[in-house]
Amino acid sequence: MDDLLLRSPLFAGVSPATISATFSGSELRELSRQDVLLHAGSTNDTLYIVLSGSLRVHMPGADQPHVRLGVGECVGELSLIDGQEVSADVMADEPTVVVAIDRDQLWWLIESSPEVARNLFRILAGRVRHDDAMLGESRRIHTHLERIATIDALTGLRNRRWLDEMFPRQLDRASRTGQPVSLLMIDVDRFKSLNDAHGHLVGDAVLCRLAQVLAGHVRAQDLLARYGGEEFVVLLPDTDADAAETSAERLRQAVEVAGRESSAPPQRLPAVTVSLGVASRHEEEALASLLERADQALYRAKESGRNRWSV
Repeated sequence: MDDLLLRSPLFAGVSPATISATFSGSELRELSRQDVLLHAGSTNDTLYIVLSGSLRVHMPGADQPHVRLGVGECVGELSLIDGQEVSADVMADEPTVVVAIDRDQLWWLIESSPEVARNLFRILAGRVRHDDAMLGESRRIHTHLERIATIDALTGLRNRRWLDEMFPRQLDRASRTGQPVSLLMIDVDRFKSLNDAHGHLVGDAVLCRLAQVLAGHVRAQDLLARYGGEEFVVLLPDTDADAAETSAERLRQAVEVAGRESSAPPQRLPAVTVSLGVASRHEEEALASLLERADQALYRAKESGRNRWSV
């Protein structure tokens, strides 16, 4: 056992005599695969060193092990030193043997061997660095998943979920600053007929092209999202009614021109136009009301002949 402990990071540079004195009569524990050495939430006054086999550390609620520990590595040092509850489940990954150091033995080692103290600091620093890296990766994955959840898979624009979160924030900001806000509701004219005549794959390609056109003709501060189906919305910060109508006409023309260009070789996508509803926010008006008024304006544009905007 002493030979194994000499290779442990905790005892690097420590004399064999000190190791022998420390572990004379120490308890060995034999674990079968899946046996639990430490339970999250329990108290602990023992540091364990792996003599053979391996352990895995599971944080509560995690699907994958937080870390795996092999021969020579230790576990239990944090809860032993700070007196707090064990923060994770520790179990055998295979048949495993560990040797135990109780609290009194560990403090005696730290006081009598500067090498043990330095080694323990290094181990703790390594654990902190590992945990920081894991947290950073977790935050990165969480941010990535959040972004995916707010992106429309077909067009690459933001989706309804993002709209429901971000548009109210913008309205709150406008209320605080007293700035005007307007909203455009955009719908592809006769899109059902296009799908019936050309198929859904062509319809999807038309929506993707339309998304690109809209994204290329809104301002950097405008919030563009796919509302659903063939409908899109644009929230226009710091934009009054007159400016919103100008924006609506600019987008209408851009789509009309792009439709003519895309219907020519080599793209040969069906040309489409859009109708737009324009609504400028009343004082303290909620998003649902603003969307409803824009939708009603869109209906009037459709009823008036399409490929136009209405208020």
